[in-house]
Amino acid sequence: MSWSMKIAKMASENSEISQPLVEKSDDGDIKLQLGGFMKHFETEENGEVCKDVSFVSDGRDLNSRPEKQEIDDGEIGVESLDYDPIQNFVSAKTRKMHTRRHLYGYTGLTLAKWTITICTGLLVGCVAYIIASAQEFIIDYKKSWTQRIVHSSLGISFLGYVAFGILLVLISSCLVLYWAPAAAGGGVTLVMAYLNGNDIPNLLRLRTLITKILGTICTVSSGLPLGQEGPMVHIGAAVASTLTWMHGEFPSQKKLDSKKSRFSKFHPRAWPFDFHNDKDRREFVSAGTAAGLAAAFGSPIGGVLYSLEEASSFWSRKVMWRSLVCTTVATMLLSWLHEKEFSFALPGSLAFHGLQPVFHLQDLPLFALTSAAAGILGALINTSHGWLARIRPPSTHAISKIVEACCVTFISVAVIFILPYFFGECLPVPEMSSDEKFWFAYTCPEHHPVSGVSQYNDLATLYFSVPHETIKNLLQLGQDADPFFTVKSLGIHTVSFLTVFILAYGVATPGGIFMPSMMVGASVGALLGCIFQSIFPGANIQPGLHALIGATALLGGVFRSTISVVVIMVEGTGGIDFILPIIMAVVVSNWVAHHIHQHGAYEADLEQSGNVHFLQSEPPRELAVLTAFDIMSLKVVGFEEVVPVREVLNVLRSTRHNGFPVFKSANLNPNDSGGQMVGFILRHQLLLLLEQHAFFKANLSSKKDSGNWSSPFFGNINMKQLKFLEDAMRAYHFCHHPHRRDLTSRPEAIDELDLGNILGLHTSIESTCGVTEESGSKSHTTEISTETLLLDLRPFMNRAPLTVRGECSAQRVYVIFRTLGLRHLCVTDLNSRVVGMITRKDLSFASKKSTIHEHRQNNSLLQLESDSTIDERTARDILYSLP
Repeated sequence: MSWSMKIAKMASENSEISQPLVEKSDDGDIKLQLGGFMKHFETEENGEVCKDVSFVSDGRDLNSRPEKQEIDDGEIGVESLDYDPIQNFVSAKTRKMHTRRHLYGYTGLTLAKWTITICTGLLVGCVAYIIASAQEFIIDYKKSWTQRIVHSSLGISFLGYVAFGILLVLISSCLVLYWAPAAAGGGVTLVMAYLNGNDIPNLLRLRTLITKILGTICTVSSGLPLGQEGPMVHIGAAVASTLTWMHGEFPSQKKLDSKKSRFSKFHPRAWPFDFHNDKDRREFVSAGTAAGLAAAFGSPIGGVLYSLEEASSFWSRKVMWRSLVCTTVATMLLSWLHEKEFSFALPGSLAFHGLQPVFHLQDLPLFALTSAAAGILGALINTSHGWLARIRPPSTHAISKIVEACCVTFISVAVIFILPYFFGECLPVPEMSSDEKFWFAYTCPEHHPVSGVSQYNDLATLYFSVPHETIKNLLQLGQDADPFFTVKSLGIHTVSFLTVFILAYGVATPGGIFMPSMMVGASVGALLGCIFQSIFPGANIQPGLHALIGATALLGGVFRSTISVVVIMVEGTGGIDFILPIIMAVVVSNWVAHHIHQHGAYEADLEQSGNVHFLQSEPPRELAVLTAFDIMSLKVVGFEEVVPVREVLNVLRSTRHNGFPVFKSANLNPNDSGGQMVGFILRHQLLLLLEQHAFFKANLSSKKDSGNWSSPFFGNINMKQLKFLEDAMRAYHFCHHPHRRDLTSRPEAIDELDLGNILGLHTSIESTCGVTEESGSKSHTTEISTETLLLDLRPFMNRAPLTVRGECSAQRVYVIFRTLGLRHLCVTDLNSRVVGMITRKDLSFASKKSTIHEHRQNNSLLQLESDSTIDERTARDILYSLP
């Protein structure tokens, strides 16, 4: 018995498997289930046997596939991305060939990469301008319409404002619920998971990008306290992914005659360069992520540091350069679109004036109090979000999700209408105000009856204005200036906005939490600054400076970021003179928030998501006392170098594994030890070989006589055909269930191959069924043809897979896996025999266990699983739970 069949037998003995039975499929195939594996036998000869290095074909066009089965969005599987390059025989041969030089000795690859990087920055800048302009237009229009109607009828203005806000939320939530579920929330957490090595279904597809743009405009303009900064990160990543996506058709094999085959090239619409591999696309997505945040705040360096500190798990000097160019292009274009002239000053979106860059040593305790208060509020936001996520309606009830979003919108509009009516103060418009449209009179007389000075309602101004303009005016509260807002209004605004923000954080609409967090922080900081000013009238206290500290501290308390928050606030506000208080705010708020709620917003949501396995940069302490033996999965299924097609089909149907060790064939020579690992092959490579019919026929007698199968691949190698298959393997996921590669690990993927005509059953099969007296189960007698179809895995398997010994420290395993971006890591013994497999899921599970006994007990109970995980929640439930 071969080594692969021994392992398969061990797996079948340890798992729950039904009794042997014979069943007949719809296409007439008789399947004999033995030990949990489906054995296929041929009943008639279809297709021709191709000598040399040709494939079995039934004469049909390989581009024509059977109708794909309906995809259920309720079930989601998160695969791992393939960052580790495959070092196989074909790639080694092609690398030795001289690369064709097109232009002055260069292939043009570097130029193409920089072109994509610049185009990404340009598109992200354009999208950021469209979103900002659209939301400002809608908010200003609603504000002016309300001002015209409110004096004649407050009720009509309220109902009209509510109706328009609910209409916008309906558009946004319906797009998310019924068209692009992955567009929900801010999307930053999912982008982080993608850049960590998780393939999130539909995250970066075009419809998600369109929904994100339209939904963000509608959500921010509706009155919900959500911002566009988080969605801009997702949008930047999606734009970069779209530019590197291969839009061509799948290459096909066309038979011209029985002796010669010609392989068609990729469709001309496809990129001429190999940008569709996961490793290169990861670099562009990292640059797009940085550009998205940079365009949102006008902070090019802050965007690069944010991508480095938060979003990207793999960083290099090359990625840093691309990110910097991408962010600079995006912010410069955005500045030109706003100012209609290029500005190398690049003022941030929150740039303000009016504060004096003067503070004294005695101000530091007050700065610390403001930072601590904001840190407490940041921890409260994260805690409340986790608690509310458990009681929100499930995504299976789409109507409930829509009603929830509409109810939160109604509450938000009711707050901004009712509270200013009862508690707002009528104040004169500041004489030195640069933007008179910012001040909103609401129910106050437009002009004072005695002095004739224009008036505004301070609380209504805080609610109805464009969010970033409100934050800018809070930051401009200096020491000598007249207070723009009363202490009472600032207190009411802080409590009410925080409450509605917590309710809106998690609804089924696109929207981020950067701007709302800054709004709450600036409001509470200005409030504390005014209080300190009244307590210490002789001190040089500027409420605007406390507002800047509060906004920074709340960002630090919510996200637990450090240097990126500092640079974003410095660049976005132009407050380089206040960098020391800003650094102090980040340090204090992080320390305070960490002792209340351990994780930041992103880490907390990644912990709650059961099927997104995020690997942190540092190995967990729990792995210090463990070894590879303790954390590995025990049930490993593999193949020999030359394997029967029916065995491959059996394993692919009965398992969800995405990687399989390749073992050395066990010859009859007793001195030749079989079962040693000689390579590794991925699931999609096997599916591609089956789809392209890259198998040959052999007699069972050759296996019995020589101890192994004889393969024509190495007898007469046709590199053109092998190179075609290698290129097709690289583009497999872009042509089969794009954006849902988890579907290739399901049994339905085998049915889509439509191999019934090739693997037709031999008419010589005679099957009789009976019932045993003891067990009552069916027994079968079958005569099998001596010919079988085989796959040769040697040209395509990874000949240099990384392995570790079982005694290797689990922390070292974690570092190897995380640093190199692996998908599978085989555990071997002294004789290079595979004894276990480590995947992302195993490392994530091991990090949550505390004792060796728990790991070993869990490993003994594990069922046959793959590194694609499915939990009981639906796809929309998972996506809605992430910001």
